[in-house]
Amino acid sequence: MRKIPVGATIAHAYHFAFADFLTVFKAIWLPLAAYAALSIPMMGRMMQLMASLGARDPAALSAIGPLFLLYPFLLILIFMQFLAVSEAALGVRPNDSWFYFPLGKKLWRLIGGVLLALLAIIALMLCYALIAFVLGFVLNTVLKSFVSAAMATGLTGVFAALLFLVAYGVLIFLTIRFFFLLAPASIVEQRLGVGRSWQLTRGNFWRAFLVTLSIVLPLVVIEYAAIFSFAGFPAITPGMSPQAVQAANLAWNIALFSAIVRYWYIIVPAVTVVLVLYFGAACGAQAFAYRALTEDEAAAAVAFD
Repeated sequence: MRKIPVGATIAHAYHFAFADFLTVFKAIWLPLAAYAALSIPMMGRMMQLMASLGARDPAALSAIGPLFLLYPFLLILIFMQFLAVSEAALGVRPNDSWFYFPLGKKLWRLIGGVLLALLAIIALMLCYALIAFVLGFVLNTVLKSFVSAAMATGLTGVFAALLFLVAYGVLIFLTIRFFFLLAPASIVEQRLGVGRSWQLTRGNFWRAFLVTLSIVLPLVVIEYAAIFSFAGFPAITPGMSPQAVQAANLAWNIALFSAIVRYWYIIVPAVTVVLVLYFGAACGAQAFAYRALTEDEAAAAVAFD
């Protein structure tokens, strides 16, 4: 069984992200520009919606529908960017021009694979939740025969907390197994890629997890540093009532969206740079890992549609 070379994969990911920055930017700038053009007005609408909700204005509900209608388009634009960079990282990009807007079978195959993986994860987690509920009920019933009802409830609560931690680990495990190699398998092998990703990552979970962590963790640090630098921290102090905490969080979110809309000319270029580096590192890592695990296999034809 082949193993993902963790160090080499991370090194290749960051080398591709920085050394091929222009290649990645060329691949995604058009869908990224469309994404930004939709996102900035959407942020303004979100700010108005939150302000209306804070004022308990019933008219705020009428603004929710148009906002939700935009989300599918934004998700499709994100998938376009991921597909384009994955093709570049795999060396199979069919169009190396500055105007690439993929809407063919490869995009819908990738989206279909992601939806199928999400449905599988949801189904498995629902089964886990049902089993956990039955086990908790049985444990609580048995314990009441030996200890007081209060102690039985407390012990059952501890058991439920442990099951929740296990569920969190299971969710991470399923996410890595289903998604880590889904894009390269979908592009190179011209299939949904869900089962293939699960097959290739067998025995490679911790390696894929470490590679993912090395790319996602810096992004999270940069994201939260930027958020707190623009919007500060929520004005929450010890002893505040739940209603006051909710109001403080709402005010902070309004301030954040307001800052994004006000300073879009700073935020958009900065986010563009971060996204180009993130897509380059993420797709570069997946492409390198995929090639490392399949280098002995016959190369499948790639459809340039």
